[in-house]
Amino acid sequence: MLTLTEITETADEVLRAALGPYGFVQSEVVDDRDVDGEDAVRVTARFKPGSGPANGKAALEALTTLHDALRGKGEERFPFLRYDYADDEPLDQQSDDIGP
Repeated sequence: MLTLTEITETADEVLRAALGPYGFVQSEVVDDRDVDGEDAVRVTARFKPGSGPANGKAALEALTTLHDALRGKGEERFPFLRYDYADDEPLDQQSDDIGP
């Protein structure tokens, strides 16, 4: 199992290549669990202000390449990839527009 620092270094390298054109700045990695309670890692890709969302092809390539790179280094935990755009409203401050 890789350390969080090693995962972050790999994630930064992979995501910079895949998402750099979309404003990727850095990643943040924390321990997590999947829905079955298995160990996983959550990788948050942070983007600079004014960045728009990456297209679907780039997002899929980023996740696939990240997963393959980590597996190639012996990491067995699945990387859940989240996106954090600097201009987005924080989740805890968003209004709940869904309802009756």
